[in-house]
Amino acid sequence: MLNICHTRRVLGFSHPLAWFRIGTLMILLTMPGVPVAYANNSTATPPSEALQAARQKLAHAQSLNQHEAIEAYLSLLDMPVPDTPDIHFQALESLFFLYIRQGDYEAAKATANQLSTRSIQLEDAYYPVFSKLLLGYIEDQQNHFPQAEQHYRDALEDALAIGHNELMARSYERISSVLRRQDKYIEALQIAQRSTNVLRDLGEDLLYLSALQNLGIIQAILGDYTTALGTLTQVFELATKLDDRASIADALYETGEVYRKMDNFEQALPHFQQAHTLDEQGGNKLHIGNSAMKIGYIELERQEYETALQYARKAYGLYLEVDSKTGQARVLNLQGLIALKQNNLSKAQTHLEQGLALASQHQFESIEVLLQISTIKLAQAQQRHEDAIALSDTALAAATSMQDKKHRLELHELRAISFEALELHQQALAETQAYHALSDTLGQNQHNLTLAALQSKVEFMRKQQEIESLNLDRALHQAELSQREWQLRAWWLASAALFILISALAYRQVKKRKLAAERATLLQEVVDKKNAMLADVSHEIRTPLTALQLQVEALQFNIAQDVDASYNTINRKLSDINRLISDIHQLAMADSQSLHLNLVQCNLTEVMTLWEREFAQFTHGKGFDWEAQIQLTGEITVSWDVDRIKQVLTNLIANSTLYTDKPGKQRLTVWQQQKHIHITLEDTAPGVADEHLNEIFERLFRVEKSRSRRTGGSGLGLAICKSLIEAHQGTIYAQHSELGGLKMVIKLPLVVN
Repeated sequence: MLNICHTRRVLGFSHPLAWFRIGTLMILLTMPGVPVAYANNSTATPPSEALQAARQKLAHAQSLNQHEAIEAYLSLLDMPVPDTPDIHFQALESLFFLYIRQGDYEAAKATANQLSTRSIQLEDAYYPVFSKLLLGYIEDQQNHFPQAEQHYRDALEDALAIGHNELMARSYERISSVLRRQDKYIEALQIAQRSTNVLRDLGEDLLYLSALQNLGIIQAILGDYTTALGTLTQVFELATKLDDRASIADALYETGEVYRKMDNFEQALPHFQQAHTLDEQGGNKLHIGNSAMKIGYIELERQEYETALQYARKAYGLYLEVDSKTGQARVLNLQGLIALKQNNLSKAQTHLEQGLALASQHQFESIEVLLQISTIKLAQAQQRHEDAIALSDTALAAATSMQDKKHRLELHELRAISFEALELHQQALAETQAYHALSDTLGQNQHNLTLAALQSKVEFMRKQQEIESLNLDRALHQAELSQREWQLRAWWLASAALFILISALAYRQVKKRKLAAERATLLQEVVDKKNAMLADVSHEIRTPLTALQLQVEALQFNIAQDVDASYNTINRKLSDINRLISDIHQLAMADSQSLHLNLVQCNLTEVMTLWEREFAQFTHGKGFDWEAQIQLTGEITVSWDVDRIKQVLTNLIANSTLYTDKPGKQRLTVWQQQKHIHITLEDTAPGVADEHLNEIFERLFRVEKSRSRRTGGSGLGLAICKSLIEAHQGTIYAQHSELGGLKMVIKLPLVVN
């Protein structure tokens, strides 16, 4: 299946088409949406020798150069691979993109049709739709935008018919891209937003990343740079969350592109440099070459010509290794511009001639126009303005045919310069008018050549001095207007700042009063709870102390009938007091976050099996039935304070035996879900009312006020259990049991940090 990729990864450098990775032909055998019979299938029968050989050949072909890879894929199509047609589908898809890289569009079209025919014969639902996207991509590459759009819309219609969300999102993205290239930006933006919505709901994070990045690119084209940077920041954050280094590099790259469009080269450079570093770590030579070349262009703008040349040479070497003709042509253009800036005109001419020959040979029309523009600049530097005009005629016709308004704008400007240098003022005026007319349609406000200046040279050649005076007066008037405007802005800013300051102070006072009131309320609640707890603790301690005092007095005055029984009672009451104090101490440690956990790694399956035997023996001894479901398979290692967890379970089981009617039953269930262990303990009637399910974990809370004293408890057991579970970064809560009583639910992480 085709890998969803990013704008900069296509055809070498900043190409406007997204999602089609041409640089590296990745065979993604397990990506969602591809009908791969054997992927991630551990229960499948072992593959045959023929199938194994086909897979090996498919993988090996990726490491070959273009010509050898084509031969390998063609031979693979002749290999019989029963019941696994996806091998042939992958080979055809890879062939398609190899032909695209070579500029052999007829062979690519034949391959896409062959892919469609084979998949229809085998009743495959995915590839017939996918092949229509490929056919549209061929037209896209040849700047046949209406035809490309029709193929993409046909693919969308089929994707909607079969209900394939991924193909729908792909189709939306391609339609958005081709609309963008036809200057239908608003519709392109709407389609791009639809694509991101589909993929976000689908949960396909990698595809969503690419669609979101395409949306950011469109926003940048529309001049909404702030929104574009925000969208690309989302891309960066999601890619970082997914630990997708390639997508992180792409997000950095496209962010650099936005800053470049804003002419903020100092901000653009570090983004491209970070992307380049990540590309080098990834090892994809085409991607490394792309980011290196972009750094070269930025350094050229910064007039760091030697640094620009180093990156250009690095990119060119990488493009030679991967046989990227488009990349080579673009680097030759960069080297020509660097030589031109260094006034090495002969070297500039050599580079540009090589680039033009390469672009012409492989019919890279847009790159050829780019090189022609650089050659025009070279001719102007050599004062060959007639040659510059002649070459600009050809370049302008090509740019007009491709609807390339950006390069048309630059060509009109260059033609005006050459006509003016030849003192052909009428023609210079016409070119300047064409420049400004086109600039207005693009929403640009660049006025490097003023129409008024050229009109003065054509119509008022004898009144040059008067016009210069008029221009000077106009400039002074404009300066006065600008100064007044800045004064007005400063006044408004000062007023706004004062208003904001006053509002902030008022808000702060209101906030402080509100916080003080809330703090007083919270403190009062804490005091009330503390007083209630002290009263309950005093009551809990007073009860065994009273009994203890009675027994001591009986022994003192020799009125005890059974001395041994009295001593046993004294010992039991002292144990009750000691247990209560121990419970209070344990809760105090939890409150102060000084509760120490002795975390050790252990095999939970073995530990839980051993505990279950002890729990069963204890429960049977209390006269209850016991059921355990330890649903743990294999060796599960946990990092817990095992004694504390056993203390929790022992407390819960002991509580259950105290409060469950006989005959009764207890059930323990343990299972693993992802990185957590779930434990439930439930019993038979009686249960607890709904309003008390959350309150039973509060300290000294009792459903019945005398319940703990009657059963010998302190009323702190469940609060201690909760503090121990939370110390393990887990949760515990109560709910009704299917057995008719209470169900305690515990969730613990495998590893406690």
